Amino acid sequence: MLPIDLSGKNALITGGTRGIGRAISQTLASAGASTLALYRSDRAAADESLSVRQWAGPDAAHANIVCDISKESEIAALSGPIRDIMNNRVDLLILSAGIGSRGAWNETSVDDWKHLIDTNLTSAVLLTRLVTPLMPSGGSIVSIASGAGHEGLRGTALYGASKAGLILFTQSLAQEVGPQGIRANVVSPGFTETAFSGKTPSEETKQRVAASTALRRTGKPDDVAGVVLFLCSDLSGFVTAQAIRVNGGIV
Repeated sequence: MLPIDLSGKNALITGGTRGIGRAISQTLASAGASTLALYRSDRAAADESLSVRQWAGPDAAHANIVCDISKESEIAALSGPIRDIMNNRVDLLILSAGIGSRGAWNETSVDDWKHLIDTNLTSAVLLTRLVTPLMPSGGSIVSIASGAGHEGLRGTALYGASKAGLILFTQSLAQEVGPQGIRANVVSPGFTETAFSGKTPSEETKQRVAASTALRRTGKPDDVAGVVLFLCSDLSGFVTAQAIRVNGGIV
């Protein structure tokens, strides 16, 4: 098996201390990358994630930064830490942070809708504007979307719209940054066992979803992290503008 070595690479991961983002941060650290993980509020989870990354990738530098990516001012303020911690170079940008919608499409307030879009979509635009000038040839951008962004599903109208926008933005971005040797791809997880939006899925839900997949199981954060690792490596050097679905073959 070909080893994946990301030594000397700097990775910036949004939502990088919990759930899928945490698995991605730890996987990249294990491959030798230095990691800067953004998180909003859970300091205990962030500290634990940092300890694991430092253990997994002891030869690289690792740090956490508090950042509410729904706020333009906090994204702009990242320029300082990126300069000080990463020497103004970002090789890998993983857009993993996201939130779900708080209610039905016809019951959600306009303010909540705007917050959803600011978090799931506008943040991607602002972060790529900030980071791509600092990204060398060979850089990789990976956006974490959702199966809900690929097809209309009952109960996901607003969330799905935000993720569909992220998918198309990333694929279009790939055309813009490709001449600079930068790739941009999407990973769209299916049902993955995380406490998304603070809710842990029930056993009944997990069994029902597992029965709907070709592999007869639910996804784990590491399933997604492995695909992201591939997209960050030279093994995917000719892969860009793609949306890869990691869902166990939902039927």
